[in-house]
This record gives sequence, C-alpha cells and structure tokens, in this order.
Amino acid sequence: MDGQKKSAKPPRRAGKQDTTAVKRLMITFLPQALLVIATFLTTAVYAGIETARIGAVIPLLRLFDDDSETTAPKSGEAEAPGGGDAEPAAQASDDKGISAGFSPTLDALYKKLDIVEIWFADLFGVEGDKAHRKRVGALCTVTAWFIIVAVLSVGFNLLHLVLRAKLVISARVTLQNRLCENLLRQPLAFHNDQKRGELITRLTNDVTGATICLNTLTGPMLSEPFRLLFPIVLIISIKWWFAFIVAGFIAAIMIQVRKQTRKVHRRAKVRQRTIARVTEAMMQMFSGIRVVKAFGLEDVKTRHYRRRNEDFARDAMATEVAKAWTRSKMELVTNVILVLAVLVATVVIGGGGNLSPDIILIFGAFLTQMYRPSKALTRAYGELMDNLAGAGRVFEFLDLVPGMPDRPDAKPLNGIAGRVRYENVSFSYKGNGKVLRGIDLDVPAGEVVAFVGHSGAGKSTLVNLVPRFYDPDEGSIFIDGVDIRDCTRESLLSAIAIVTQEPFLFNTSVRENIAYGRQNATDEDIIAAARAAQIHDFIVTLPRGYDTHVGERGANLSGGQCQRVTIARAILRDPKILILDEATSSLDTESEHAVQKALQNLMHGRTTLVIAHRLSTVKHADRICVLQEGRIVEMGNHSDLMGQESSLYGRLYRLQFGVDD
Repeated sequence: MDGQKKSAKPPRRAGKQDTTAVKRLMITFLPQALLVIATFLTTAVYAGIETARIGAVIPLLRLFDDDSETTAPKSGEAEAPGGGDAEPAAQASDDKGISAGFSPTLDALYKKLDIVEIWFADLFGVEGDKAHRKRVGALCTVTAWFIIVAVLSVGFNLLHLVLRAKLVISARVTLQNRLCENLLRQPLAFHNDQKRGELITRLTNDVTGATICLNTLTGPMLSEPFRLLFPIVLIISIKWWFAFIVAGFIAAIMIQVRKQTRKVHRRAKVRQRTIARVTEAMMQMFSGIRVVKAFGLEDVKTRHYRRRNEDFARDAMATEVAKAWTRSKMELVTNVILVLAVLVATVVIGGGGNLSPDIILIFGAFLTQMYRPSKALTRAYGELMDNLAGAGRVFEFLDLVPGMPDRPDAKPLNGIAGRVRYENVSFSYKGNGKVLRGIDLDVPAGEVVAFVGHSGAGKSTLVNLVPRFYDPDEGSIFIDGVDIRDCTRESLLSAIAIVTQEPFLFNTSVRENIAYGRQNATDEDIIAAARAAQIHDFIVTLPRGYDTHVGERGANLSGGQCQRVTIARAILRDPKILILDEATSSLDTESEHAVQKALQNLMHGRTTLVIAHRLSTVKHADRICVLQEGRIVEMGNHSDLMGQESSLYGRLYRLQFGVDD
C-alpha cells in the first residue's frame, strides 16, 4: 500500500527521470568496484591504442619529406662562418612547417623519429644517401607502428570485452534478483491490482532494456570519449588555438544529440507499455486455455492478440523511424561541422596559406579521427535513450516499499498453542466500503470454527487477515495474546498452513511440491506426510514415484490428487493454525471422501478456520459463524443453529439439502 501511495506523487520531468535512471544503473556496479576499475582502465588503454593508429600519419608524411631541404643547407649555399646567419636554412624549414618554434611538439617528435629511422636503416644495413636511408627508416617505422598497435589492440580488446561482459552480466543478475525479490515481498493487495503480463514484462523486457543501457554505458559511452580525448590532446599540442575549434565541434554535436533523442525516448516509453499489453494478452490466452478450447474462442483470442501485436508494431516502428531520423540528421550535421572546422582552421584562423601542409594534414587526420567516435557516441546516446524507458520501469518497481514490513521491534512467534482472537476488526479494500465490520471472535487453541454465509459476506477476507495477507483498517488480531503485527512475518507464516479451493502445484516433482511445506524435511518426513494425506499409495504407482513431475499447475494429476498433495504439504509444515478455504468444494464425491479423510488427519489437534459453501462439511465443527454483510450475525454448533427459528444458517442448509436435519 505504501508503494501505491508512492506512485501517487506527481511525475518528475523526463530529463530528471532519465538522469536519475542513469545514476541508478551506475550504482548497480558498486558491488563490483574492482571490476569497474579494471574495465575502466582496459577500456581507456584499448581506446588509446585504437586511436594510436592514426599516429602513423606522422612518420608516413616523412616518406615524402626531402631531407636535403629540411635539415641541411641547399647545395651551393655556403654555411656562415662561425655559425653565422642561418636564416635561409630556417626559412626553408618554415616553408615545410617543421621548424623549431612553429610547432614545438612536432619538432620534438620529428627529432625522435630521426633517431628511430636511422636505427632501422642501420638494423637492416640500408645503403645510399641520407634521404634514402631515412625514407626506408620511415617505412620501417610505419610498419612497426602498425604491428605493435595491432598486437596490443587485440590483447586489450579481448581483456576489455571479457571484463565488460562479466560486469554487465553481474549487474543484470543483481538487478533482476532484486526486482524479483521486491515484487515477491509486495502485499497480496499489490498483486491483485497488477496484471501478470505487466510483472513478467518488467522482469524480462524491461530488465533487458536496462541491460542494453548497461552495455552502452560500459561500451561506447565509456570508450568513445577516450577515442575523442586522444586526438583532441594531440591536436591542441600542435596548435593551442585548435582547442577553440575542437570545443565548437563537440558542442555543436552534443546540442544536436540532446535535441534529436528526446523524441526517441518518448516513443520508447509508449512502446514498452505496448509490449506489456502484448505479454498480458498472451498470459491470459494460455492461462485460460481450457476455457478457450471449451467455448471455441480460438479465433476471438487470435484476433485480440493480433490487434495487440499490431499496436506494438506501430509503436515499435514509430520508435525506429525516430531513431533513423536522429541518426541521419546527426550524420549530416557531423559531416557539415567537420568541413566547417577544417575551413575555419585553415582559412579564417590560419590566415589562408600560412599553415604548412603537414600541419594541415595532421590536423585534418586527427579531426577526421574524431568523426567516428562522435558518430558512435551519437548512436550510443540514442540507444541509451531508447532503452532507458525500460530501465526506468524497472526502478519504478524497485522503489516500491513492501506494504507490511516487520516492525523494528518485531519478535519471533515461537511455542504457541494456537489461540486466535479478533478484536473489533474492520476492513475495506482500498476504502471502497466496509467488507468486515467490528468483528469480535475468540477461537481457543485446537477448536474448529467454520465460517458460512452468502458470497461476498466477508468469509475469505476474515481468514486472510490471520496470515497478514492484509492488515485490518481498525482493530487487531492476536495469536496467544500477541498482536500479529508485533511478530515477524516469517515466524507467523511458519505457524500457519493454508489449503485452498484450487490447489496449486509447481511444475516440478511430487517430492519437491510436498517439501515446500518444510524445506529441510527428510524423505521419511515427506513419505509420512503423504501417508497421512492418503496419497502415498497413489504416488508409488507413478512412473518415477515421488520424483515424477506433476506438470504445469498439476496437469498430470486429478483434482483430488492435487488437493491431497497440498494437504501433505500442509501436514509436513506441522502448523498450529490451519486455514481451509473451500478445500473440497470443487471435487467429486469420491475425491471429496478421500480428501475429507486426509483433512481429518490434518485438523487433529490444530486450531482450524474453515470456509465452506457445502454445509455438510462443517456439520461437525465446534462452532459455526454465520456472516452477513461483514458481520457475524449467528454463532453456534450445527444443532444449535438448526434449532433456532428463522435462522440464516437454517435457511442456507435447507436450500442446499431440502431437509431440516
């Protein structure tokens, strides 16, 4: 209920919700802090190595460099005596753009490359003039560069992918486990209000969307900024004023990204809601397959499912079109900005032809290197916005607070006798009219009390308050004098067993279905419980005995057999308080007779609250409480109530059997 109050708050703005969802996704990585650091470092190194490929353009340019014109005076020109005026040589260097003072970074790099190239020439015994030796050395440098980069790239890419996969899978499992746990801890009222398809969609499709977000955050959203950073650093190191051009380039792209992806996110939210409706239609169709077959509703249900799928196709297509438009516009914008950046650098700021060819080429190469990560970041951001809708829906349910948590001072309920007392209990579902009104009832330990009355009188609600499926609006319920809200929920439920009208079995073995009554039960305990439930003789005739699978919802067993397995489960639990909710109303006479024997074994020595429409099943109850419009209007045993004139119980009994017994 607290969760429903939480949802009543006014919705936050979309941008704020997106930022919050991204932060929450990042928090899921915290338990794997060391893995996060390792992933971050390997991603940074891998991105740097990938970017280093473009660095080969510098030694590559030297293949076309004339050493006689760049590093030595031209032939026929006398060197100034005593190291005199060397202005002609300096001017020649300026023409080539490699002179000291014009680009210190390139100057320093070129000097180091001189050493490397000469080393390669000496290593391979290259002969000839100095220019030839340097060109061969430059070619060897470029080749070695590519080999080193390739080897390092493969190694760090493998490490990066493995660490990233481990991190994302771990975060996904944690997220899905937390969501499942939180949903299971919600009160019964929450699950009554929710559609199964909606819950399944949140646990599957929406968690998948969150996982894609995690992949994006640890993939391109992490690596591409590094691929942008390294070219930016190199560009700025060549000419500091290139920083203004780069800043304008990135700012223009980011503004467009933010603007273009809002529509994608809106469309994605609508698509996720449509997926939930498709899943719900599928759940309804297969859960009610018997009804579908019995009434020949195959065509009706097929049309209904087709309409839901068509709605999904329309919304999904709208999302994809929005994504396509975004990517196309961003590619156009990025290309235009790239061209403008080069023009501004070379013509406006660079003063036309004042920039040397090698600097222009290097600037263009590094700026082009920025295009790919910019485009990848644009696509990744769009992908993030597309799937952030699913992540947001996951966190909506993760933020729900269980409606009936244990109180801080709650204590275990141990060693009880089983006395149940209702004290002025009133209850309504969401405040929509009283279902129970001022109920006062004291059930001594070991007594069998039956509740009868017309449908809607409040019988099931009255007993469902004991295991705290709901809490009363007014009044209290006590077990052995202890308010059930003051004891831990786990200890309360361990003292109670419930057998319902529709027995539910999980699609696993008979043994496991019985053992749900007590997880640490031995095989001897399970067999003893099955014997008491009058089902052991049947189980041993099954192909694999106790290891035989019962099928979906016990489809491989009859109704009476399923019910006796659930009774065995309750017997194994050995509860002090037993709730029987129409436990035999859906069975045939023969099955009912077998189940009644099993129930007698189960009820022996236990406080039992029985709900029954078949009044023949409650004739031997210690007390019968007749409910009408949420109140107990009559109380007594069968003989007392039948002996009262104009009693409601007597009228109900005669309507069922046509006799006055």
